[in-house]
Amino acid sequence: MTTPSAQHGARILVAEDEFLVAIQLEEDLIAAGWSVLGPFTSLQTATVAARQDQFDMAILDVNLNGEMIYPLATELKQRGVRLLLVSGYEAANLPEALRGLPRMSKPYDTDALIRRIRGILDAG
Repeated sequence: MTTPSAQHGARILVAEDEFLVAIQLEEDLIAAGWSVLGPFTSLQTATVAARQDQFDMAILDVNLNGEMIYPLATELKQRGVRLLLVSGYEAANLPEALRGLPRMSKPYDTDALIRRIRGILDAG
């Protein structure tokens, strides 16, 4: 995990199944000074990477090609990893244990997304 003062250069795991969204997200994160692990398009590949690689935060699309990201989000939450869920789903549709996680609705504004990520990284 990175400290708040080490926010610049943070490594962010990305799980996103929509190709154009994933590419744009990757470009936006790199432009903001972060490095990207992924993007991963399935729960399985995202989970393997999350268990094998080092990263400072994860951005998870709630629904990856019909698979809900809940098992990975729960695992990362238990490990103390900073998370941002992105989804068209309302918070009420998430499992109760995940409702308190930071969340952004899709489609999202890039500037708002970057501000939200900075806030999550700063919160440590």
